[in-house]
Amino acid sequence: MRVARLYAAVRNAPERPRIADPERRRRIADYLAGGTTIGHGHGPAVLHTDGLWLWPERFVAEVLDDGLAPEPELLARMQAHSYRSPAPEPGDRLTDDALRAWRGGPPREPRLLITYFVRVDEETTPERPLSLLRRTVTPAGGVTEEAIWRDLQWHPTNAFASQRIDDELREVEPAQAAAVLDRWCAAWHAEALRRTATA
Repeated sequence: MRVARLYAAVRNAPERPRIADPERRRRIADYLAGGTTIGHGHGPAVLHTDGLWLWPERFVAEVLDDGLAPEPELLARMQAHSYRSPAPEPGDRLTDDALRAWRGGPPREPRLLITYFVRVDEETTPERPLSLLRRTVTPAGGVTEEAIWRDLQWHPTNAFASQRIDDELREVEPAQAAAVLDRWCAAWHAEALRRTATA
């Protein structure tokens, strides 16, 4: 059983996926609320499992309230199951396996050097930039440069090589990058809700 990453060091880590679309938030929350419950009642000790993944119940509120989703691999499993969580038969063996996995924690994150940048001009600030970029360096020296798009996914970019004359790239701390992502996620979620209300 694999434990979903908790992003505990920085709750709103920039690497944690964000979801602005209200319908997708609901579908992810339905999956996270499903599966088989390990524990009783509600609270931080309550876990859910689909037989392969294990996650805390608090993930449901995080995706509904803030658009903070679990890692991409778990999101891919949800999509593959049409956002309907398998529910393995509860029992002592499932509980033992889940608690053993929980104590072991999630797999180690790959060792990567990730640096974040904002693109600003004279009318924008690092807190409200034109765009958010990241450069990832692997231990083998591979470099990937990406920008966040409106779908809140990281996509390849050539923005580092083709900077405009009036723009400036500034390096920012991960917490600053996370704050930009959270602001955009909230704004785009509100826009989507307004569109739904007027449709």
